[in-house]
Amino acid sequence: MELDMFSTDQISTKKTMQPIASKTAIQAKINGATIQLLSNENILSAALRQGIDFPHSCRVGGCATCKCQLIHGKVKELTETGYLLSDEELNNGYILACQSIPQTDVEIRVPNKEFILGQVIRQKFLTKEICEITIQLKIPINFKAGQYVSLSIEGMDAERNYSIANAPNEKGIVSFIIRNVPGGKLSNYIFNENLVGKKTKVKGAFGNFYLRDSKNPILMIAGGSGLSPILAILEQGILNGTKRPLTLLFGARKKEDLYKLNELQKIKKLWKGKFNFIPVLSEEPKESSWKGERGLVTSKIKEYITNKTEAYLCGPPPMVDSATKELTLMGIPKHSIYADRFTTIDHSLSLNIDDIQNRSKAGFFDYLKFFLFHAVAIMSVVSLLMGGFYTTIGFFSLLFFYIIGDAISGDDKSTPNFSRPDVLTLQLWMALPILCVIFFSSVWTVSPTDTLGFGSWLSQIFDYDFNFAKTNTTIIEHVYAIILSGLMIGLVGTITAHELTHRTWDPISMFIGRWLLAFSFDTIFSIEHVYGHHRYVSTTEDPATAPRGRNVYYHILASTIKGNISAWDIEVKRLKRMNYSILSYHNAYLRGHLMSVSLVTLAYLISGITGMFFFIASGLFGKALLEIVNYMEHYGMVRLPEEPVQPRHSWNTNKRISSWTMFNLTRHSHHHAQGEVAYQDLRPFPNAPMMISGYLTTIVIALIPPLWHRLMVPKVLEWDQKFASPEELELAKIANQRSGIPKFISSNKG
Repeated sequence: MELDMFSTDQISTKKTMQPIASKTAIQAKINGATIQLLSNENILSAALRQGIDFPHSCRVGGCATCKCQLIHGKVKELTETGYLLSDEELNNGYILACQSIPQTDVEIRVPNKEFILGQVIRQKFLTKEICEITIQLKIPINFKAGQYVSLSIEGMDAERNYSIANAPNEKGIVSFIIRNVPGGKLSNYIFNENLVGKKTKVKGAFGNFYLRDSKNPILMIAGGSGLSPILAILEQGILNGTKRPLTLLFGARKKEDLYKLNELQKIKKLWKGKFNFIPVLSEEPKESSWKGERGLVTSKIKEYITNKTEAYLCGPPPMVDSATKELTLMGIPKHSIYADRFTTIDHSLSLNIDDIQNRSKAGFFDYLKFFLFHAVAIMSVVSLLMGGFYTTIGFFSLLFFYIIGDAISGDDKSTPNFSRPDVLTLQLWMALPILCVIFFSSVWTVSPTDTLGFGSWLSQIFDYDFNFAKTNTTIIEHVYAIILSGLMIGLVGTITAHELTHRTWDPISMFIGRWLLAFSFDTIFSIEHVYGHHRYVSTTEDPATAPRGRNVYYHILASTIKGNISAWDIEVKRLKRMNYSILSYHNAYLRGHLMSVSLVTLAYLISGITGMFFFIASGLFGKALLEIVNYMEHYGMVRLPEEPVQPRHSWNTNKRISSWTMFNLTRHSHHHAQGEVAYQDLRPFPNAPMMISGYLTTIVIALIPPLWHRLMVPKVLEWDQKFASPEELELAKIANQRSGIPKFISSNKG
């Protein structure tokens, strides 16, 4: 069976430095296969978009899974590769595919996986559209029955994924059942050429479509060439002496489209347990002699399942999708439904050129809505400067605006095509001068004097006695001012810096982003978040991912400490690779903390010791806010470290007010699946795991642990059922047991 290269693991995308306008003349040759690159498109995105099996994970230059060797040509590197590549690798021309934009035609070698050479020894046409080829490999390949490999054949510059149709054997013989795909480069070649004697290359194996250990009944559903991996599983089951009852539904259009019937009858006789084989024809003429089942193969599912049935599906994407839906409606949990990850295309995760061209052009309001961010910041400055009761009003008005606004304004699922990304970048850059104004204004409110005559100057302009208001502000109102200032440091500083520090190729954005982070004593975020968090998110290795049962207040402390340790380790490794002294200007970790120290010093110069501690308290609150957001964005999720990050590994929300005032931080599922995508191009993913509500609402709930766990435990358990892979379910059981929460623990017994 031919398997599509696009999936939830491998997402087609464009590089989002600016919208893709047209194709360029630049080409890349990757392990011999030639692809076309679009304007400002990185190598990894181009490879995945054109069906090249390219190893990857984080897609933001944080894990080095996509490292490859540049044999020929020039590339523009978008990030500091010294964080991840060794001196030897750098000297040998290694680059990160996700962070490299070719400036000329390039030749790339991907060394991570090696081919096994072989030769075609048999070619047999099973139907008009189905062909079986058998290959003798020079050495046996290690695989599980049901998995697929990448196959290339002499005489054709193409590489495709196909499921192996037989069980592993010591002879090194593998067979493939291949459907002739209209327009398919390799499949057409297979059907039109005599392949016997031709040399082959096989790479792999891949995929999670194999028989799990269990005693439960099995329902297998195959369509077209989807019988290929099922034949392998059945052969392995006979070798293992499997006794589980099994039903195989094999869907085809007409009688002449059925194949391997004699082999299936032999399997039926050899199977140790009960074995039902039911072919189902969807387009067989009524007048034919066919006496078997008719209709869609998925319509027969209900006749052959119990509540303990485990289902294995392989075939055309519509069949697999329909069968999955039918099984779910009949109460079969998702963890009991198996379909190879590369069987279907998840179009909701694919961001390709047609998507960009077909999206409506962004209008004036689409740009204007993100300026709501700046309006919130300015209103907060006004309430801080007016002092007294106005500060209290400002704080509670902000809460009301977000909590009630998100509750009544609904979701923003729009994805317009922005033709002026420079305007959107300017919106981000404006955050630094705004935060500087917030910093000075908030610290000035506790100054024993009118620093720089600021209050007198304002009073002359606005006919309001700002100095009198400052003097008469109460302690409790100053506490509200600290919280409001901390919220602004988090909102204006950290959220904007989050977007900017992902733009590792842009020195201006990096400069502004790190200074924004300095206000919350968190410049290490630009190191740990990009090169740590995005690599290990939703695993036990990630300091920012909160495990099930953790208290938010403990998480603030634990994530801060472990995040700093992680950032230090990452930076030290980079410095050693670059042969720099740890105690030098090159150390971004130390340099960043000195930036924060300079702000503390400036606060002291503005307002003395009181102003200094006021700023420290506000900054630490801003830092705590980040950790609360980390807590709620990935709470309770699990992931295999070796698996690529997917949208299902982040909690998402599309609430309108949060989205507009936080530069689409809310679309977190897409951000982690494709960390290189700019905020304006992030997709809403309405079917992704959803937060309780908008960001500030969810933050408030997180600060009340009993309420948080009451609302989130059901959501996390639902995530297990709807989103977790079988392997992740095993990790979830471990996490449940460690959580200390009875509902999590008891769920393991279900």
